[in-house]
Amino acid sequence: MSVVHPSGETNARLRSGEGIPADNAFSGTDLRQLDEAVRDARLASTAAAATLLAPVEAGGEATALTERNCLFDHCGVLLFPRTVGAGLRYLERRGLAPLPTVPSTVVRRRLGERYGLDPADCEVHITRLRMNLPDGRRHAAVEVFLFPRDSPGFDRRIAESEAAHGFEQHTAFVVGRPGEPLLAGLVSAWRTEAGLLWEGGGHNPHEGGPDGSTVMYFVREHGRPARRRRFELHCPGDLGDFMDRIPQETEAVRRAYAEWRLAGLEIPA
Repeated sequence: MSVVHPSGETNARLRSGEGIPADNAFSGTDLRQLDEAVRDARLASTAAAATLLAPVEAGGEATALTERNCLFDHCGVLLFPRTVGAGLRYLERRGLAPLPTVPSTVVRRRLGERYGLDPADCEVHITRLRMNLPDGRRHAAVEVFLFPRDSPGFDRRIAESEAAHGFEQHTAFVVGRPGEPLLAGLVSAWRTEAGLLWEGGGHNPHEGGPDGSTVMYFVREHGRPARRRRFELHCPGDLGDFMDRIPQETEAVRRAYAEWRLAGLEIPA
């Protein structure tokens, strides 16, 4: 249910949450992160795709391939509502028009690995928020991972750690025609020219039509600081065979995340 008002001022207040009772659906920290993701998506929608990768070599292959083949799709954020239903109702009251949720596979697994949990206890759901963007699109430009506080795997320390470090925040591009030669070129160029490490990914059969969709994640390597530290390539279909052939960069990825922890708050004991 979207909320439509004739007043642009009223719409702005809705988007910012002013006057909308939170009903304990989200913490204040979650609401601040939500507002930041909405603002970031609006700004990213009018930016040249390659500028979102900055710093990156000007005129290089990464810039050319990204500009020709990648379209900004969304900004991602992980939030911890009281329940999934309470979180969705709050988003509806904000006028953010959340799409029906689908189960997460990749983030559920990542949380399990990060905090030593059984992924089955990480009840993570994905919704997208439909927005009127400055570039004229009506598009689901914010991806929200909902890990409800009534989930068996929830722990306050997880929410505090994720808020401090933003491990699941990312900027995503959609690749409309993801042939293997193109993807191989993108992965190589992003690695060498933008300092992005291959972080892995996965296939989600619940998103993207009958064949599902594949997400590929990249994290900025240690020593190449930038505002945007994680990126996603979102592709239709199951590209598991291609991903299996990409060399793992496990140790470099581990160092990158260790640096995130050092730069942010210490994880609560």
